[in-house]
Amino acid sequence: MAPVRTRKVALALLTTVVAGFLAILCWMSASDRMAAISSQPRRSYFGGASAAKAAFSHLAEDDPDAALDLARRAVRTAPINPSSTSALASAELTMGRAEAAYAAFAVAGSLGWRDVPTQLFWLAQALSVGDIGVARDRLDALLRLDVDNDAVTSAIQDLEQTPAGQTALASLFAKNPPWEDRILKKTGELASDAFAGRMAAIDMAASRGAKLDCTAIGAAASQLVSKGRIDDAKQLWRRACDRGGDVYLSDGSFETDIAKASSSPFDWRLQNRGGLDTSILPAPAPLQGHALRIESSMTVRTVAARQLTALRPGSYRITWQTTRDDDGKADASIDILVRCNGKNPLELTNTGSLPVGPNTVTKSFLIPATDCAIQGVEIQKMASIGGDSEISWVDNIRISPAN
Repeated sequence: MAPVRTRKVALALLTTVVAGFLAILCWMSASDRMAAISSQPRRSYFGGASAAKAAFSHLAEDDPDAALDLARRAVRTAPINPSSTSALASAELTMGRAEAAYAAFAVAGSLGWRDVPTQLFWLAQALSVGDIGVARDRLDALLRLDVDNDAVTSAIQDLEQTPAGQTALASLFAKNPPWEDRILKKTGELASDAFAGRMAAIDMAASRGAKLDCTAIGAAASQLVSKGRIDDAKQLWRRACDRGGDVYLSDGSFETDIAKASSSPFDWRLQNRGGLDTSILPAPAPLQGHALRIESSMTVRTVAARQLTALRPGSYRITWQTTRDDDGKADASIDILVRCNGKNPLELTNTGSLPVGPNTVTKSFLIPATDCAIQGVEIQKMASIGGDSEISWVDNIRISPAN
């Protein structure tokens, strides 16, 4: 029985030793992972990710020698971790060893796309030799990693300055990437020259059927409006989200998706309140499609809807359609007013020409060369006699040059 008992004891001891050894390994691995996310990774680590993090910390302190030692340790202990070879490559690059850095970054790049230093290196390399395809893919990877630094901003600006780069960015927008709203919103921050490049990429993407984030576009357009850059704001909104709209007036036929239009600084703002109800509904004959329905019991002339626009100085013609009144003419209770800077009303005069239809009104007006950079187009409903509720419909509002 003694030999049997001895074997059992030996087996128990062996099991304990193996379990203890595995526990130590688990503790080392856990310690390494904890050190990798620690604010002081040099205090306690066994290699791997924590050594790589410490190496980058030394590089930030301009100590490439210490960084190189730690990077080599990271590679020895975690050779398939992209951050290990990335740290080694970064240290080699800082020490001026371009070939060694290139080789290490090549290995890091083959191990995955989530390592930021590796993506930044290959992005810079691609831009330096004009490889637009690689630059596009590396930029996409960095944006998906939510990297927002000077290198990424500069890369986007570089691509936006050439037709090939604009095409590359347009192809990224077409994929509906998760970073799209962030980049589109920043369009409102761009100076005029940079705006032109981004606008070209956005225009190209939209012309190819890309469904751009109109909420982000609307925010950027509103920012441009606040800076007084009305033409840029209109161009951005029209080319990205309202390509089928009128050049001078947005959604004069009231057919634009309301959810999309609500993001635009150039859509109709309906002025609902007590005694005034406005809505966009299927139109009654002879109108077609949708139209603006206005129900008012107000005893004063009331603005039912208004829109911001930016017409250049010159002569214009405005037309609109309504339902017919009792004698078959256009509803005289509807009028449209144009104000300079939202304040001073312009004089609108009947053109004297025959209307397009019996329920169509045509008037002309002049935008002066000064003090009228922004205009407000207002749809007005005449006062109700006796405060009775009255309903009118208006549709197909168009503005065109008079000459």
